[in-house]
Amino acid sequence: MARRRKKPSAGNRRGMYTIAAIVMVLLLGLLVQSQSLRAQNAEYVEQIAALEEQIQDEEVRAEQIDELSEYLNSDDYEYVVKLARKLGLVFEDDVVYRGVK
Repeated sequence: MARRRKKPSAGNRRGMYTIAAIVMVLLLGLLVQSQSLRAQNAEYVEQIAALEEQIQDEEVRAEQIDELSEYLNSDDYEYVVKLARKLGLVFEDDVVYRGVK
């Protein structure tokens, strides 16, 4: 004997449609959320690139500061001589020429 399939009742159909609608709403929400996360991720990638560039600039600046520190602390007094010349100081054996005003 063949069994006859029962047709789903109206209440059962309504429940299936409700579940399907809820699933669709959830999928739509996930789609919107994923788009906003992608946009936020793109902003973060740009920010990372800018920060990496800033790090490189600061590393170059740190090297320049180290070179200047070595120059100022050197034993050959090159910096001291240049500074003294700017201030108008001379060595004992230097000849000074002054222009007539």
